[in-house]
Amino acid sequence: MGRRRGENDEIRWQVVKAMLDEFPSLREKVRVYIEKQMQRS
Repeated sequence: MGRRRGENDEIRWQVVKAMLDEFPSLREKVRVYIEKQMQRS
């Protein structure tokens, strides 16, 4: 596992973005979740 943490995060983000592009309903759920988290802090 010679990868740096930043590379792993980048790959993970690419996967997440691809999933959100494929599933608009999932994208909406994530958006609502993020908005709730931002309101809390």
